[in-house]
Amino acid sequence: MLDLSIGVDIVSIDRMKNILNSNKGSRFKYRIFTKSEISYCQNKANSLHHFAGRFAAKEAVKKAILSKGINQNTWFKKIEIQSRQDGAPIVLLPKSFQSNYHCECSISHDGDNAIAFALMQKK
Repeated sequence: MLDLSIGVDIVSIDRMKNILNSNKGSRFKYRIFTKSEISYCQNKANSLHHFAGRFAAKEAVKKAILSKGINQNTWFKKIEIQSRQDGAPIVLLPKSFQSNYHCECSISHDGDNAIAFALMQKK
């Protein structure tokens, strides 16, 4: 039997815009995203779409971790979403999970929303 868990999250791009453009936007950005993620998103034409997608992906991965019954304090910066050459997301799990779990993720944007789905499997 496969040992799988899933997570999904949807984020309003307008809500992300309001957060990032607020007086707490910079603090939020550096608390949630790694330097690599910030650089990636800021170098995109539609940076808000990418910030929203990365945030949704981190939430989806966190939900997949929690659905495994692992009640660990998982900080957002410990989950990193990178991109392959073709743009597909790559999930870097916290070090405490890397040896036991593998996670795949898909991110999509449509209209004012970004959605992400994560599938985690025990190795």
